[in-house]
Amino acid sequence: MCRCRLVFSNDLGRIFGLHGTANTSMYSASQVQARLLMKSRTRLWLRFILILMLAGGVYLLLRDYEQGLVYAPSAFVQRTPRDAKMTFDNIALVADDGINIQGWFIPAQPLEQEAATNSAVATLVFFHGSSGNLGDCLEKIHFFHDMGLDVFAIDYHGFGKSGGAPSERALTGDALAAYGYLTEKRGVKPERLYIYGEGLGAAVAIDLAAKVRAAGLITEGASTSIIEKVEDDWPLIPWQYLLRNQFDSLTRIRDVHIPVLMIHSADDELVPFNSSRRLCALAHEPKELVEIHGKHADVLIESLDVYYDKIDHFVRGQSPDKSVSSNSSTSTNAPVSKVP
Repeated sequence: MCRCRLVFSNDLGRIFGLHGTANTSMYSASQVQARLLMKSRTRLWLRFILILMLAGGVYLLLRDYEQGLVYAPSAFVQRTPRDAKMTFDNIALVADDGINIQGWFIPAQPLEQEAATNSAVATLVFFHGSSGNLGDCLEKIHFFHDMGLDVFAIDYHGFGKSGGAPSERALTGDALAAYGYLTEKRGVKPERLYIYGEGLGAAVAIDLAAKVRAAGLITEGASTSIIEKVEDDWPLIPWQYLLRNQFDSLTRIRDVHIPVLMIHSADDELVPFNSSRRLCALAHEPKELVEIHGKHADVLIESLDVYYDKIDHFVRGQSPDKSVSSNSSTSTNAPVSKVP
């Protein structure tokens, strides 16, 4: 009788779960382990997402820093050639990315000796620096106009009335569009076309001169590359893998096979004179490096005579009336700017 009750109670225990507590404990432990594993994986994913968000934030900050370092455009054009009593055409170009960019074509009044011989007027394509827009370059444009040159100047992506946003790819594309306009639409022959760039525009000019045929390249205040400028402020960072805008003129100048005239002020507070010295050392012959004086924005005032004589000699292939060194104050036939 007792045996039957024991068997019966064991059966009831199996049915109602009154026994087998060891199996129940093992099942609970596996659940705990699964939950711990899930929590661990969740933490890893959260950490990964957090790292991605931080990396994205750093990337955006880097892009903002880079754009602010390289470009300082202004959309408001304060003056046009009309304010300086120069005849000009407003030119709208379409860049290779479909963005409209704006430019001015200012025809020259030929100098007396050119008018007498009916010789072709040389054309200069003008690339300005990293700040402002064409309206801020009117004195320099007027200077080249007074030299008897046709001048075509453009505003890059994001500058002045040009659309889009600036980048190295955009600026070099803008330069190609300007060259194409002059050679295809205006019929300017490459042997009468000179490429000029100042500041950041010097890097744009060097890049263009490495790709196309032209009579000569003129740079003013050229820098070697954006990377070197950033590395001076933030060393030990692999900027060559991080920056989109590098403007590596040290590399590009090796591919330029036309005459080169480099002008740089020994007093330039923004771009050291040694930058042009290094670029000139890598350039092919014929080449010349001219040392002038004056702050970055004042060279046309401080060294007007030298500036005029060197460019005039380079463009027209004639010796100046008087030999002028980089620190000479000898008066020459340089025109006085008529810009109000």
